[in-house]
Amino acid sequence: MRKLGECQQLRGLINPVNAIRGIWKYRDLILQFVQRSIQSRYKGTMMGLVWMVVTPLMMLSVYTFVFSVIFKARWGAEFGDSKVAFALILFCGIAVFNIFSESIQSAVTAIAAHPNYVKKVVFPLEVLPVVAVLSAVFFGLVWLGILTAGVLLCMQKICLTLIGLPFVMIPLFLFCCGMAWFMASLGVYVRDLGHVTGVILQILFFLTPICYGLDVVPEPYQSILRYNPLTVLIQTARLAVIYNRWPDWASLGWVTVLSLAVFQMGYFWFMKTKRGFADVL
Repeated sequence: MRKLGECQQLRGLINPVNAIRGIWKYRDLILQFVQRSIQSRYKGTMMGLVWMVVTPLMMLSVYTFVFSVIFKARWGAEFGDSKVAFALILFCGIAVFNIFSESIQSAVTAIAAHPNYVKKVVFPLEVLPVVAVLSAVFFGLVWLGILTAGVLLCMQKICLTLIGLPFVMIPLFLFCCGMAWFMASLGVYVRDLGHVTGVILQILFFLTPICYGLDVVPEPYQSILRYNPLTVLIQTARLAVIYNRWPDWASLGWVTVLSLAVFQMGYFWFMKTKRGFADVL
């Protein structure tokens, strides 16, 4: 009977429907935590939620000045020397990457920072990494909203392919959730992980075509960068928001399959390892 119960439990953990069902089941709790996370970020500040707009614009100004003015980077013949176009394309890449980056950084301490929740047997710990991801997605959508407004005001167009943006956000959400579950679990057992993660994310930022176009990378390395799922997602977001083009469905398809696999493996890993959280914390 014990082996039968373990087999049933294992079968449940490897079923992706159960992970999605769990998120839906605790949706009210998750939304409460997401709201609290967003409010706590700007609590006590003079400008409040205005920082959601000011922060990305300040970052955009710095990156644009460094790469388009100092390094004189350009983004292909289609936009020529336009610094406005460069800024918008750069901003799109940063917005997508920041969703991933903030999800991972927040997830590392999602469990370790809340030991009181670990001791509550009835509390679903698996929702905490999801909260980290959804909070990052919220701010990412704000950035993408600013980007869309910038395209409308500066480039005098609105892309109909914007309706394809969910094809970017869904695999990005799945990928971030899977990685967040991994990192949240490891963050309990490896307390140095937060420092290592910051360095790795910084390296990954420059190894992803965010501040430069993929076409300027030497051919042998282009093939390697194309296997980075963030490369495909960023490229697809740019096509939808700025270029008014539909994505490469083949590339987006394999990234979606990969994201679903990471999502499921992360959930399986987290649910199997969370039994030991109380002993460590």
